[in-house]
Amino acid sequence: MYQVFNMGHRMEVYLKENDAQTMIDIATSLGVDTKIVGRVEESAQPKLSVHHRGEVLEYGRN
Repeated sequence: MYQVFNMGHRMEVYLKENDAQTMIDIATSLGVDTKIVGRVEESAQPKLSVHHRGEVLEYGRN
């Protein structure tokens, strides 16, 4: 079950990096615990790179 469902993340918000602290401050003021869990970067190729515990897993089209 842990690998199937989004265990622990109640909501994800995607926004510009320079707006992150404002969103964190607003959420915290409303009693919602927050943290930054990742980032999205522009890529010339359609791929996904997951960095986890020193390992990089890449998914995409060849």
